[in-house]
Amino acid sequence: MVVGPFKVNIVDAKNCLMLSYLRLLRIPNLIMISLTMFLVRYCLILPTFQTTENITGEFPAHMSRLYFLLLTGATVLIAAAGNIINDVFDVTTDAINRPGKNIFENRLSKKTGKNAFYVLSSMGTLLGMWVGFAIEKPAIGMIHLFSASSLWMYSSYYKRRLLSGNFLIAFLTFLMVLLPGLFEPEYYPNIVYLFVFAVLAFMVSLAREIIKDIEDLDGDERMQCKTLPIRYGIKSAKIAATTVLIVTGGFITYIVRNGFEDNTVIAWWNLLLIFLAPLCGLIYLVVTANEKKDYHFASIFAKGFMLFGVLSIFPFWFYFLR
Repeated sequence: MVVGPFKVNIVDAKNCLMLSYLRLLRIPNLIMISLTMFLVRYCLILPTFQTTENITGEFPAHMSRLYFLLLTGATVLIAAAGNIINDVFDVTTDAINRPGKNIFENRLSKKTGKNAFYVLSSMGTLLGMWVGFAIEKPAIGMIHLFSASSLWMYSSYYKRRLLSGNFLIAFLTFLMVLLPGLFEPEYYPNIVYLFVFAVLAFMVSLAREIIKDIEDLDGDERMQCKTLPIRYGIKSAKIAATTVLIVTGGFITYIVRNGFEDNTVIAWWNLLLIFLAPLCGLIYLVVTANEKKDYHFASIFAKGFMLFGVLSIFPFWFYFLR
């Protein structure tokens, strides 16, 4: 009579473990990375090449679809490895900040996590280097090695230092957006347009990292970390995050005002409102946050704003590059 319930419990346990694995890899984040790279390639880079062909009659040399898929796969593998090693080093702080959610707390050993990091980061690094050699830009192929090494250093050391970890993750986000353009040498004369998206990603990511430090204050303080809210207080950290977001709004205003003033598709001030409205909402959430849950929601909202920015590449292509 106990066989049925016993089987159900086994199934439930397996499902729970599977969910833990998926949470460990941060599947939504990996999907967002892939989506970003696809939109950059197919809505910014290749349309620019198409314009060049219309003018010169020759489509510029570019990566094959296979190489691009390998490049995307390499980036996703290293990001997944970074997510794993981050949880390995965060077992103690997560026991306070997110009790029961870190799979290395009681289900997997840290050694297993480190081995998984070595395997995934090695695969991603080798793939990235291979694509770099294939396009005769071996130095560019070393970016993935730099990224994997940076993620290890971030999780093991810089995450607990004053602002250095925040800037490192923001820079890796910047690099991820720029990556498809860096692997397309013929796109370099026009890479400034992609650079704008990458800078915006850097700034929003930096603000989000500061917000997350405030959210994780309890566990980080127990571990004697030196993050901004611990070193200078929550009020100073909120001012820093808000300042970064206000500067981001100023940068968006400058780009829209100077780049889209004469377009006939949409009035530039309406376009500006589309971007500034959610940004102002994020600033409001940060300024009015008082409890851990408030900062958690602000962090999620910041990620949503980043996704919104990524998705904006498609209408930019549809209305201005098509």
